[in-house]
Amino acid sequence: MDGKIKTAIEIAMEKASMIGELTPEEKEKIENVKKLKPLMAKFYKGKISADGLWKSLKGSKLSLLKEAQLNLIESIRLGNSHAEFEKRKKGILAIEALKENQNMPIIEQDLNFIVDLQKRAKEEKEQAYSSFKTSIERNPQAMIRTVNQGNSKAVVKLSAEDVIKQSPQWKQFLAEHEKKYSQEIAKIIEKLKINIK
Repeated sequence: MDGKIKTAIEIAMEKASMIGELTPEEKEKIENVKKLKPLMAKFYKGKISADGLWKSLKGSKLSLLKEAQLNLIESIRLGNSHAEFEKRKKGILAIEALKENQNMPIIEQDLNFIVDLQKRAKEEKEQAYSSFKTSIERNPQAMIRTVNQGNSKAVVKLSAEDVIKQSPQWKQFLAEHEKKYSQEIAKIIEKLKINIK
């Protein structure tokens, strides 16, 4: 296994090559992805808004609407800026509004859980950074480094920020923090995927 995550289309194409025929659902999914690709590219590049997405998808089949929502949901990450996340949220809700049987309150609730998680992650990271910085500033020796300059050595005073960036403890905190919150967001994303069906 090369470690690459396969897309639904790649899986469907592999399956087709093995058995020789795609199911009607797989054919429809491939068609939906092809139709959505240029539209979603415009949306992500900011050429159309959630309202433009709504207008473009109005009157579309339910399977196409779901595929567009899945596309947006799968692009949600812990590292999305507030503006990027809000754009995706508006897109998901605009598409949900096009469905005959809407699940708006539950989808909005799931999206708000993600907002809360992102906020909590940011606050926790800022508090940890502040704590690291205070600790380093109380110990001036922690900011002194000896560096090689050709044949001689020089003593350099680093800023607290530079010391934090180089700190193995800070790097470990960031890795654990990212993993923890990414896993929590992934759980909500899976729930969201179920709720749009």
